[in-house]
Amino acid sequence: MTVPSDLVIGGTGMLSSLCERMAREGVVTVVARNRARLDRLATASPNIHPVAVDYKDGTALAAALDGRYRGCVCWVHEEVAPAAPLIVSDIVDGSFWHVMGSAGADPSRPEILEQWRTRFRTRHPDLDYRQIVLGFENDGGASRWLTDSEISDGVWHAMQDGVPVSVVGTVSPWSRRP
Repeated sequence: MTVPSDLVIGGTGMLSSLCERMAREGVVTVVARNRARLDRLATASPNIHPVAVDYKDGTALAAALDGRYRGCVCWVHEEVAPAAPLIVSDIVDGSFWHVMGSAGADPSRPEILEQWRTRFRTRHPDLDYRQIVLGFENDGGASRWLTDSEISDGVWHAMQDGVPVSVVGTVSPWSRRP
């Protein structure tokens, strides 16, 4: 019998703490391009199943993942691997949390989030698709990007909230974006 697993795409950098947290609650398959970082993360828990694959190669990504996953957190820059989120969604039965950079909240481009929702709804009308936008912090008059810890914690909380679109940090005022 196969143990149901959650899936994290791009989990060895900003989301490494999230992967460790998820592994405390069950098995998590982590996909990453950097084998050394993936191996270091896998030493954190026997519940972390590492899969090293260059997710820019959609065929290799699909071949590297076998079976079905009960949920997925996907953090892949669109310009790096635009097809990866949709390819991975084909094997997810539960919730799909699509982590996106702050550009997803760009007020001059409101279509970004809707275009992704449309792509997922068209491909998988019944998928529980959710978006998590990574923003920034305003610290004492100066703005800064989120730390890895803030990102992992924010994504974890967004996963628990169950809302269609979450923002980690803030995206307003947009003019304060670092």
